[in-house]
Amino acid sequence: MATGTEQHVKTEVEQDAKKSVKSLQNFFNKFNNDWVMSFASALAFNLITAILPILIAIIAIVGFVFGNLDPTAESQLLDHLKVIFPGSGNFLQLALASLNKNAGILSVLAILLAVFGGSRLFISMEGYFDIIYHVRPRGVIKQNIMAIVMLLIFIVLTVPMVLAASIPTLIITVLKDLSFNQLVGNSILNFIFWVIGILISLFISWILFEAIYIVVPNQHISFRNSWPGAVVAAVLLQIYLQLFPLYVVHFLGSYTGNIAFVIILLFFFYYFAVILLIGAEINAFFAEGIQATADNLAVMIYKITSQTATSEMKIQEETASSHKEVELKAKDIQEPAPPPHREMEPQEKDIHDLVRPSHNEAEPQEIGP
Repeated sequence: MATGTEQHVKTEVEQDAKKSVKSLQNFFNKFNNDWVMSFASALAFNLITAILPILIAIIAIVGFVFGNLDPTAESQLLDHLKVIFPGSGNFLQLALASLNKNAGILSVLAILLAVFGGSRLFISMEGYFDIIYHVRPRGVIKQNIMAIVMLLIFIVLTVPMVLAASIPTLIITVLKDLSFNQLVGNSILNFIFWVIGILISLFISWILFEAIYIVVPNQHISFRNSWPGAVVAAVLLQIYLQLFPLYVVHFLGSYTGNIAFVIILLFFFYYFAVILLIGAEINAFFAEGIQATADNLAVMIYKITSQTATSEMKIQEETASSHKEVELKAKDIQEPAPPPHREMEPQEKDIHDLVRPSHNEAEPQEIGP
């Protein structure tokens, strides 16, 4: 009896393992068919082009909320933003210079343009999410409203992210003021402060990803179906932020100057985009139950366009493997070859001779005088 029970349990475990492996294979197929890695490259470019407008908007809004920042507060704000946006030092200087150069109406115009430019990031993001969730895109007006709302949410969440990055330093400063220098020098306590800062940053990152996964897709996504991908993305982001400096030192250390800055920024935003799209794929596949398509995007478009062809020439163009093949097939269609000459059978030849008038019959008979 015990042997039969053990065999039954073993069979169930094997079946569960097979289901898990098959599910992961289907997830990988969806990940591959949705062109996630290719879209991550495009999204990384969108992030780079949007970071300057976003930073201008953040600095301007913080300045409006807290008044004109003194040099010390301004320096602290820039340091905190560098923690949130690694490798953005040059962009921060450009954003600050842009705001300091403009005043009055020009400053307001610069902020409006920054809001518009930064919101383009979320419009591009919606396009990638539409493919992942297999939904239609929003209309132009709804798209822009969503993008501006997401930009404002991102700016609002930046404030607690800045505070989270400052908490360990703030605690150490307070302890120094209270003459607890021995505690400050304790490595275990410093490690605890470091862990607290990471946990707070992890929580803020999760809120940011949660907002993106709920608001950006053109589909109602509940909290229940959005938190798994947000948790995975937030954890991967924190691991990535801890390992990325080591990656830069060991693999990108040979680059120097502005080239190094551009390359590091490209790598950082590329892997950040991969993490963002992985979270969306997890929500779409495991939570929403959206399965992989039969083929990738290129094959699907090819099949759709081939099925909609009507004329013979169009079909030849769509099924050809090269332009040269199209030209050859088009020539065959436009200039059909003459039918081959066929020798007549003996019976057909006899019938042909009977029907055809002879030469003597064809000539008129002369009548004598």
